[in-house]
Amino acid sequence: MSGVCERCNERTSYILNITRLPELAAVAHLGYRQVCAACYDDLLAEANEVEVQDEDRRQEARIVVSIKAQVEGNTSHLEVFSEEMVIKDMSLSGLRLQTVKNIEAGSILKVRVMAKDFEVTAIAESVWRDGGQRSLGLKLVEPSEQWEQLYYEHASEE
Repeated sequence: MSGVCERCNERTSYILNITRLPELAAVAHLGYRQVCAACYDDLLAEANEVEVQDEDRRQEARIVVSIKAQVEGNTSHLEVFSEEMVIKDMSLSGLRLQTVKNIEAGSILKVRVMAKDFEVTAIAESVWRDGGQRSLGLKLVEPSEQWEQLYYEHASEE
């Protein structure tokens, strides 16, 4: 089957439908459906890297929380925003938020924990769709004693 690759926009005589390939599940959030063989190979390599990163990243204990936070940063369209969000889970070095804002991986965000009145800076490491919302996996830019205290307060409740 011939067509145009959705990733590189090149015409090719052989196009692959990758929508249901389990080996590419880790990069499904990119939204590609029909790609050429070269792009398939690139996506497969990227999916394997994501799986290795997820394994490494998930070695740190995470706890489920519901903590209000004021989040400031820029959307992918460089629009400044400041919005109240809820921290869904946390570890000693990161957190997960949900938002409707279009935020890209690599974005720097300020997260102010309103109940404890402190702020941390975090980088969006991963962004994925979760229903109608986007989930953001954030990693703290630098360690924070207040963040550690908050983590241990909530860890002891579990």
